[in-house]
Amino acid sequence: MTAGGGAPTAPVRRKLPNGMHVFSLNGNETDYLYREIFSDESYIPPRGWDVPAKPVILDIGANIGLFTLFAMERWPDAKVFAFEPAPDVFDALRRNTGHLPHAHAHNVALGDEDQTRELTYYPNYTMMSGFDADPEVDRGLASAFITSAADSLDGELRDEFIIAAEELVDDCLSERQLVRCDVQRVETFAGRAGIDRIDFLKVDVEGFELRVLQGIGDGLWPAVRNAAIEVADRDGALQEVLSLLEGHGMSTSVRQAAEYRTSDLHTVFAWRVG
Repeated sequence: MTAGGGAPTAPVRRKLPNGMHVFSLNGNETDYLYREIFSDESYIPPRGWDVPAKPVILDIGANIGLFTLFAMERWPDAKVFAFEPAPDVFDALRRNTGHLPHAHAHNVALGDEDQTRELTYYPNYTMMSGFDADPEVDRGLASAFITSAADSLDGELRDEFIIAAEELVDDCLSERQLVRCDVQRVETFAGRAGIDRIDFLKVDVEGFELRVLQGIGDGLWPAVRNAAIEVADRDGALQEVLSLLEGHGMSTSVRQAAEYRTSDLHTVFAWRVG
């Protein structure tokens, strides 16, 4: 494992299936994120969107910014605040969203304390980077996804696919760096940025989601209208997230994507009625 930032990874310009061009760090990741966000629309609540014409959106765990681009395409007048703590990934996020006048990229993480922490960064698998990253847990999650993806294959072909894919994952997770990152409470950032409402809150932070929610603060919670949160259900985290959202007056539903049905990953949707 390498301590420190390491050599920066240069983003490469890539064309997406919808004709949009983005700067990408890892082509396979970018393809996956495109399918998840643009094709599968994984962050759209089952009940649909319920936001104003000019929503305020927080994209927490933005990676290279595909959800921010998705939101700006849907609502050109939206104001989107995108957060990505890993410097290399933030560079791609900045390049992908910097031309949009109402998109604001921030090289900071959001959490439950204002502090500086070490992030475990996987340069070859940036989506799995996180403050509480564990290579064995991350490898298990990737394995569950691979096994699910292979279900449509038969016999020997399925086994060969799984072996090859898991070897690739092992290679991707073998290189990791410790990167020091600034962390702010959501309410701290909102106060400094003049944010008085959050029409849509998207959180995808690899096990840090509960701490993000705990950093919203009692004063800001009534201004959160809708949320989509990826939750890794470890040590009762899913129930804690649901209890926190419902305790602040929000209705909730839980969805698990088919490819993650053997894993602990779920998406929690929350909305405020009235």
